[in-house]
Amino acid sequence: MLLNLTWLIPGLPIIASILIAVLLLSFGKTMNRLTKPVSYIFIASITFSELINYILFKKNIAGNDFLFGGNIELVVDRPALLTAESIGFIFLSIMLFSFVKLKRRSGYVRYFVFLGFLSGLVYVFSFSG
Repeated sequence: MLLNLTWLIPGLPIIASILIAVLLLSFGKTMNRLTKPVSYIFIASITFSELINYILFKKNIAGNDFLFGGNIELVVDRPALLTAESIGFIFLSIMLFSFVKLKRRSGYVRYFVFLGFLSGLVYVFSFSG
């Protein structure tokens, strides 16, 4: 049951990035003004990914999860979960530090979209086996 939720670990940041990127392309001026909600969305997506990762790690869940009809395989084992947990903590720290310290300028939303998408891809790489 919990192994089927593995796709959410890389999926949440990637889905949030694609959603915010489409909104940014469609409503550029408005989205550049909504820096705090965008930051909250990305921080929440990384946090939920970390929670799922932590639950899988604590329950010693291991196995393979196939995505998109078997085209992509996520290999879940303790080293992969530990790597994903540490990488996710690093990305979460970067996002929290950026939220606190960076000025809200025109490239701020793009920066968070890039960080979210990059974190999702790094999660996928950590589960590649």
